[in-house]
Amino acid sequence: MCVKGIAGSTDAEILYFGPGTYWMGSDAQAELPPTVRWVYLAPGAVVKGAFRFTKGAGNTERVDYQTDYRVTGYGVLSGEQYVYEADTANGFKHKAADNCHATCVKPLYFHSVDAQQKLTLQGVTIKEPSYHSFVVYGNEDAFAMDVSNYQQVGAWYWQTDGLELYTGSTMRSTFFHANDDVLKLDHSNVSVKDTVVRKGRNGPVVQWGWEPRSIDGVSVDGTAVIHNRMFSRNVAHNTCVFNSSTHWNAKDPALADSSKTVRNMTFTNTTVEGSVNCAIRIWAQSNTENIEIKGFHIDQWGGQSNELQASLLEASRDAHGNPVSMGDEVNSGNGLLLSDYTVGGTAIDRSTDNWRAESLGRLNFNGDLFQSWNAVVK
Repeated sequence: MCVKGIAGSTDAEILYFGPGTYWMGSDAQAELPPTVRWVYLAPGAVVKGAFRFTKGAGNTERVDYQTDYRVTGYGVLSGEQYVYEADTANGFKHKAADNCHATCVKPLYFHSVDAQQKLTLQGVTIKEPSYHSFVVYGNEDAFAMDVSNYQQVGAWYWQTDGLELYTGSTMRSTFFHANDDVLKLDHSNVSVKDTVVRKGRNGPVVQWGWEPRSIDGVSVDGTAVIHNRMFSRNVAHNTCVFNSSTHWNAKDPALADSSKTVRNMTFTNTTVEGSVNCAIRIWAQSNTENIEIKGFHIDQWGGQSNELQASLLEASRDAHGNPVSMGDEVNSGNGLLLSDYTVGGTAIDRSTDNWRAESLGRLNFNGDLFQSWNAVVK
């Protein structure tokens, strides 16, 4: 059934897609009016297209935004009809400019307002996204998400990220096939549990970098990487299992900001099956303290050199050449704590030499930041 005409044509609150196949075509997406708050994809429903939820045009006769969005059901939302980086500014053809973040099609697109909003995202499978699978524009600190039993599959293209979780969000029992950043943890008070990841070549599993941020209170438990194709041609800034990337503006990387702080992030029970290229690379652009990685188990390293596999911990500098501050785990207990870290079943311990870049642990935490981290076998 062709549903191209859904764009702006309904005043319903709930859109129900029963079992069957629906499509919008390769040159359209559903521009939903602000009356729509809930899209339900029943089991057996396959919708080929994308949903863009709009906040409205300021009609004074109604509330022009929703406070309780829902995308639920056990159906499929597929981007298979779109070309890679399908750009709405270029007639849904491949992107017209170097960066189409604002204009390329995303299966789920929201625009938040200053009022507190909530999204319940439950059961749905996103299939073959042509770009980022999900995005929110506007006030990211007032858009809390409750995500459960969500799946992303068929992420063949680059830029097919997982989910960015906004302030106050929770996520549990999910599966991601992603070919870019999977868990995007850029906001405070976020809880993630029981994530299964099939990882493509591009990007890391966990990401909280790209620009200076203030983040406080992130908990991630039970992340299982069941297959990955990550690789390194050099000491890449955007790879490894855990990553805080350098600034997105590679032409001006000295953009650290000591007025912002990343603190109180805990990652427990992370396992990586098979081989992986590297474990941790943190280029801190904000003051950084109280980062704990507990129960981190890697089967084996890939075929790269030790240098390319080495984990890094660096304090970036601002425009005046001043580095951000890093917590001191050894003396003050507020730095990076690695606890129960194993490679191939062997415990990696700071009290031995097996942590070093040329040894099994592949940790390159020398120099001024040697005191910023610790490794404790428990």
